[in-house]
Amino acid sequence: MVSFEDLGKRWTRFLNQRLLPDPAQRRVVWAVIFFVLLTVIIAGYSRPEKVSVQVGQPAPRDIDAPRTIVNRPETDRLRQEQAAAVPEVYELNPAVAKEAVADLARFFGQAKEVRGNGSLTYQQKLAKLKSVTEVDLGDPNLSLVLRASAAGLASLENWTTGVIERVMQVGIRQDTLDAAKQQTDNEVGALQLTGADRTFVLALAKAMVRPNMALNDAATRARRQEAMDSVEPVKILKGQRIVRKGAIVTAPDLAVLQDLGLLRQGFDVAYFAGAAAMAAILIAAIALYLRTMARKVYDNEAALVMMGIILVVTAFLAGAVNTISGYLVPVAFGTILVAILIDRQTAVVFALVLAVVTGLVNANDFRYVTVALLGGLAGVFSVARVGQRSDVMRAGFLVGLANLAGILALSLIGARSLYEVETWRSYLWGMVNGLVASILTIGSLPFFENFFGVITSVKLLEISHPGQPLLQKLLVEAPGTYHHSIMVANLAEAATEAIGGDPLLARVGAYYHDVGKTKRPYFFIDNQFGVENPHDKISPSLSTLIITSHVKDGVELAQQYHLPPAIVDIVRQHHGTSLVSYFFSRATENGRAEEVVEEDFRYEGPRPQTREGAVVMLADSVEAAVRSLSKPTPLRIETLVRKIIKDRLDDGQLNSSDLTLRDLDIIASSFVRVLSGIFHPRIEYPDTMLAELRKDAKNGKNGRESGKDSGKEAQNGAEQTNGEGAADGRTDKQSSG
Repeated sequence: MVSFEDLGKRWTRFLNQRLLPDPAQRRVVWAVIFFVLLTVIIAGYSRPEKVSVQVGQPAPRDIDAPRTIVNRPETDRLRQEQAAAVPEVYELNPAVAKEAVADLARFFGQAKEVRGNGSLTYQQKLAKLKSVTEVDLGDPNLSLVLRASAAGLASLENWTTGVIERVMQVGIRQDTLDAAKQQTDNEVGALQLTGADRTFVLALAKAMVRPNMALNDAATRARRQEAMDSVEPVKILKGQRIVRKGAIVTAPDLAVLQDLGLLRQGFDVAYFAGAAAMAAILIAAIALYLRTMARKVYDNEAALVMMGIILVVTAFLAGAVNTISGYLVPVAFGTILVAILIDRQTAVVFALVLAVVTGLVNANDFRYVTVALLGGLAGVFSVARVGQRSDVMRAGFLVGLANLAGILALSLIGARSLYEVETWRSYLWGMVNGLVASILTIGSLPFFENFFGVITSVKLLEISHPGQPLLQKLLVEAPGTYHHSIMVANLAEAATEAIGGDPLLARVGAYYHDVGKTKRPYFFIDNQFGVENPHDKISPSLSTLIITSHVKDGVELAQQYHLPPAIVDIVRQHHGTSLVSYFFSRATENGRAEEVVEEDFRYEGPRPQTREGAVVMLADSVEAAVRSLSKPTPLRIETLVRKIIKDRLDDGQLNSSDLTLRDLDIIASSFVRVLSGIFHPRIEYPDTMLAELRKDAKNGKNGRESGKDSGKEAQNGAEQTNGEGAADGRTDKQSSG
């Protein structure tokens, strides 16, 4: 059965060796993949569910407004009504009245000319007058002009001119022309003329009266526009019912649905382009931050892929739960994962991006963006120290409290009642959000740890438990090595913490660094309890091969038990390429130095590549050497520790570990402090004291208990002395193992 870790390694190998050997190309491909997925999620969840309906058809369901908009049809109707109520703007044109008077004067001038033509008969004059005048007054009126005296004709002209001037003084529009002619009747009636004269003046005045007011289109449009602008837009509020199920859809209803984007009208190119642009902006923002501020993360392909997966999954969850409540979006799930798997600084930026995504899939509601950001940041800061998976549950509780505080603050700002059912429901979703985020985090952590080979503090604590199968195997089959590993772990943890490394990684790596000795435990001095040393019967080269093979055996066991790659690397590198000096010395005895190749007596390596691996190497060498001292005083311990560190430095074993000379000094001081506490002087009990204790043990219950405790302490002291004595005789061999 293939494990997640093996599957991840195979997939990585497939990508690296077959598909895209160039890391830059793979980075671009991953960016495109996550860009497409994020675009689809944003486009799919940020758009409300659409309907297909036409005017005159019943609505298939209740349709509510997903956001607040202006009711365009109703607003346009009110504006048109307001504009229609504004009268047209006309301007009086005085030239029109003057033109009418001029036409009247021309008429009388023509009449006088015809009257004065003596060569014409009366009938000819009448016909001539009809032909030259533009006004059709009828024969009786024209006859009056021809028969009237010169003074009478002048009076007719004056009376008619006065009537025209008075009527056209107030202004005449085309639609008020009839009223103006009625006013002409009134004016002529006021002159108290005889019947024929009155008829003539009335007919001629009505013929000459005309509209003298022109329509001012620009002024009219301006006033009507002003009236339209004064109308307040009619709004449709978010959640307001647009049309009920079964109701006949009207043209205004259809216009509102179209404005809200709820009307299904085929593929919306502009909308999808906007979603793609937003997805590109978010991914580019993350990439730019990583490239400039977190280069190590940017260069780590596995970290980039994890971030992409977390981004897409969290965005999908945001869209999936927004139908329940925008406060339920588990942004903290993504930020906690990034904080644990990558680093907290990147997780803070991730919280900002996920908050934006939350707003996009929740109709750009600022409330949900705010709460998502608060919860995401609370998740980042609450997992600063994760020692076990229960700490993630605690983080979820803190996220819930942060959400609750944010919702409460927004309710107060919005002047909403804190006792409304809707408000209490929001509080509930905010608290549930934290619980959901912690559950999702705990459930998904093993996937990322195993598939991507990521080692977290939670994973380290799990594999450091004494009940782990490989540690049990080490304890049962190589108990001396197990004890040695515990001592090395204490040293490595203290020193790594002192130089600012990962102390938990160093401790756990030390636990497993010598698991390869379980394959041939009795070939190592740690596990030789009163038995003959098998190396005394075989050649130094074979002994070296057996001793150095425990590294390879340890790597195989670590991989077999699916230990994280970081632990496997410590197992592989904890001896570097150092020399197995004891057996090399034996091989060069009796003048055989020229026949011996030093490289055959060195470990295969590689040298430690990390600070933690280098510290484990030094702790391993120091612990074995100090345990061999007959009188481990603080001065002797410090002298030996610093000599071993200097030897490893001179041998080049620390060249790839990034340790500085200052770090090495701190490591040495830390080793000395821990070892001095372990190998402090013991109280030696004389034989007479032991005899008295045994004698007292026979007297009474209290005496038995006292003797039992005192005898145990004495026995411990004796065992300690024997152990140190045994160690004295194996100094060289211990160093070789």
